[in-house]
Amino acid sequence: GEEAGLLGSKHYVDNPVMPLDGCFGMLILDTVGRLGEQKLLILGTGSASEWVHIFRGAGYVTGVNVQSVADDFGSSDQRSFIEKGVPSVQFFSGPHTDYHRPGDTADKIDYAGMVKTAAVLKEAVEYLASREEPMTVTLENAKPQTVKPAMQPQSGRRVSLGSVPDFGFQGPGVKITGTTPGSPAEAAGMQAGDIITKIGDAEITDLRALSNALKAHQPGYSVTIVFKRGEEEIAKEVVLQER
Repeated sequence: GEEAGLLGSKHYVDNPVMPLDGCFGMLILDTVGRLGEQKLLILGTGSASEWVHIFRGAGYVTGVNVQSVADDFGSSDQRSFIEKGVPSVQFFSGPHTDYHRPGDTADKIDYAGMVKTAAVLKEAVEYLASREEPMTVTLENAKPQTVKPAMQPQSGRRVSLGSVPDFGFQGPGVKITGTTPGSPAEAAGMQAGDIITKIGDAEITDLRALSNALKAHQPGYSVTIVFKRGEEEIAKEVVLQER
C-alpha cells in the first residue's frame, strides 16, 4: 500500500504480531531490479549507528559495492517503522530513466544484480540474528510525514519534472544523474551533475522538499526551476508534465 500512503506497514506497526520494543531492526527491499554497475544504496542508515558498519562489512564479504545513505527519504515502508523508533533501512538499486514509467518492463530486470542484493541482505540478516544487544538507535530527528494519506489528493493527477535524482547526494539541493527523454528537465537543458535548488518559490534542500514542491502543482503548470552547474546558477521556465 505504499502509493496509497504506506497503509499496510502503518497498520502493522499499530498492530504488531510481536512487540516492536523487541524488534532490532527492519530491512525492506523496494525497487531492487535495476542494479547494473551502480552502487547498491542502503537508505536510512542514519536510524542506528551500527548500520554503516554492518553494510560496510556485508559489502566487503560479498564484493558488492554498497553505499550507505543516512536519510531514508520517507520513500518506502521503513518510514512507518522509523516513526515507531525501530531502526530501519531500504535496499534500493537506484533511479533510472524508466523509473516510475511504463517503460520499466520485466525484460529489463537485472537478475544478477538481484542476486548481489540478496547476498548483502543475507549477510546483514545473519548478523542481526546472531546479535544479542539491540542496536544504538539514532532517531531523535525522525518525524511523521507532514501530509497524511487521507489528506493527499485522490484524483491521481501528479506532476513530473523528469529529473533522475542521485540518492547518494547529501545536499543541500537535489543532484541529478540525468533526465528522462521528452521531459521538462530535458527541455530545460539539465545535465547529470546539476543540483536543483529552487522550484517556484520553494527552496529545494533535499528530495522531500522536491517532492513537496511538485505536489503543489498541476500538470501543465509553468514554473521556474533554479539549478546549479558548478559555480553557475541557472534559471529555466518549464511546463510540468503529468506523471
